[in-house]
Amino acid sequence: MAAAVGGRLKAWLDRRAFREHLAALVGLGVGKDLIFVPDLVSGPKGRRAVVLSPHCDDETIGMGGLLRRHGAAADPVTVVHFTGSVSAAGVAAYAPGTREAEARRAAAVLGLSDLVFLGEPDRGVRPYTALVDRLAGLLREKRPETVYLPWFLDNHVDHVGVNLVFRDAWEKWRGRCVVWAYEVWSPLFPNRVVDITAEAEWKKRALAEYSSQQAALDYVSVSLALNRYRAGLRMGGRGYAEAFLAMEASEYLDLLRRWQVSRLGDGPEGGRGWR
Repeated sequence: MAAAVGGRLKAWLDRRAFREHLAALVGLGVGKDLIFVPDLVSGPKGRRAVVLSPHCDDETIGMGGLLRRHGAAADPVTVVHFTGSVSAAGVAAYAPGTREAEARRAAAVLGLSDLVFLGEPDRGVRPYTALVDRLAGLLREKRPETVYLPWFLDNHVDHVGVNLVFRDAWEKWRGRCVVWAYEVWSPLFPNRVVDITAEAEWKKRALAEYSSQQAALDYVSVSLALNRYRAGLRMGGRGYAEAFLAMEASEYLDLLRRWQVSRLGDGPEGGRGWR
C-alpha cells in the first residue's frame, strides 16, 4: 500500500516538475532549477491516432520513425495534410498535385494509406469556421486516442495555425485523447522519447520521396541529425530517437491558451482572440 502511494506521489511530483519547467520555458513564470528526464517509451498507449501535418512532409520530419512503427503494426492512423501545392496567393507553387503525390508515396513507405488533404494554401492555415468544423467532424469520425501535431511553439505560422484549428475543433468534439506534439523547426522540451533506430532507414526513404522539398534543403540529413541528437537523452547517444511533448488534450490546450495570454494579453488580440 505504502509503495503504491509512494509511486503515485512520485508520478505526481514528476508531472508537476515537468509542467513547472515547461511553464518557465514558455514564459509563464520563473520556475526552479529543475532537471527532468523524459521517459523512453515505444509509443503512446492509444494506437488509434490522427496525425495533423501542416505541410506534406512535416509528419515524416517530426515522427516518421514512429509512423513507420504504427504502419508496421497496422494501427488505425489517419494523416491529415492541411496544405498542398498552392501558395498563400492562391497560385500553384508546384505543379498541381506535386506535394500530395509525394505525401502518398512517403505514406506508402511508412505503411500508411488513410490520408486526408484539406487543400489550405501554404502560410494560410487559420482557425476559420469551415476548417474548424471539418476537423471537428473528422475527429468525431475517427475517435482518436492519440492526436499528433507540431508543438505550438514550432517556428512556422502554419504550425501555430494547426494548433489553433485543433484547439477550436477539440472544443466542438470534446473527446478524450492524448496529444503527442512533435518537433519540426524548433526543438521542444520533451517528456517522451521514442527509439526509432530500427525505423531510421524507413524514415530516410520516406523523406526522400519529398523531392520537391529536398531541392531546397537536405531534410533527410537535417532530420536524422536531430534524431541522432535526441538519442543522447536516454539512449547514450546510440542510434536515433524522436522526441515528443505528451499531455492530455485539455492540459495541452490550456498550456497553449496560457502562453497566448502571457505573450499577447487577454484582450481582443490575445488569448482566444489571437488569430
